[in-house]
Amino acid sequence: MKKILLLTILLLGLVTLNSSAQVTIDQDKNVNFGQYHTFNWANADVRTGANPVYQSDLILRNIEENLGTELNARGLSESDQPDLKVIVHTYTENKTQRVMNGGYGYPSYGFGRRFYSPFIYSYGPGYQNYHYTEGTMVVDMVDTHTNHLVWRGIAQGALNGPRGLEREIAKGIHKMMKRYPVGVA
Repeated sequence: MKKILLLTILLLGLVTLNSSAQVTIDQDKNVNFGQYHTFNWANADVRTGANPVYQSDLILRNIEENLGTELNARGLSESDQPDLKVIVHTYTENKTQRVMNGGYGYPSYGFGRRFYSPFIYSYGPGYQNYHYTEGTMVVDMVDTHTNHLVWRGIAQGALNGPRGLEREIAKGIHKMMKRYPVGVA
């Protein structure tokens, strides 16, 4: 019983931790995004700390392909003389989350030093540390005519290693671009 309770609570903690990426958007409210028709890529900023797993040209190409598809769907095409410069920033950081195992108690009977008496065994909550890698992807769009940042999308969440990263990137970018001010054409 004790092990089942512990595993259930730990599993709930992991499910909560590995939920889909959190996405936030910031944009210049004074800009008419309908004026932008072309884009191009600027040099990416990739920071992975000591772990080289997430430092890969393949990951960056995956991000750019997914982002390019989303931008094309919104009427923007890639050009050598773009209206928007797209800058991708990625960061990874090792994190630790403390997960509570939960407390429980149950009545029991036993022998004291010299007499038999009822008492309660009660166990307080226990904690377990869960180590994971948090990934952050920032997409900046800069107006090339004014050189001002006009739109920023941020996706942040726990990474499950390189295995499911392609799918997580696609989901994060899609979720981010759903909030781009110009809808799908």
